[in-house]
Amino acid sequence: MAHLGDWRAAAADPFNPHEPVDSSAAAIAAQGLLRLGRRLSDDRYWQAGLKVCDTLFTEPYLSSDAHHQGLILHAVYHRPNGWDTVPSGAKGPVGESCMWGDYHAREVALYLLREIQGKPYLKFWV
Repeated sequence: MAHLGDWRAAAADPFNPHEPVDSSAAAIAAQGLLRLGRRLSDDRYWQAGLKVCDTLFTEPYLSSDAHHQGLILHAVYHRPNGWDTVPSGAKGPVGESCMWGDYHAREVALYLLREIQGKPYLKFWV
């Protein structure tokens, strides 16, 4: 993070040459923030979750290429083992999708849709 300057004042840049951005983790975190906000009746968590979703469901994170096989771009699959594709000229992985990133993006979208509709969230437990 030393190379990212004032990283708290700027939006995450998936193309930065120093640190990969993991959109799949963002989708999972958004769910947690939204659910925590509802559970605790704390608007700060809810708003933070909405901000993550607002970023995740727009470019450059949402794939707009009909030929791309994923929904959410810039996921990190397994960095320690070097299993992520690093495009030519890049220092780290960018532009990839992963199954759990797409799953959790759809899950958080469904959660928000059901909240907007005033319908209960579908779940397997009581």
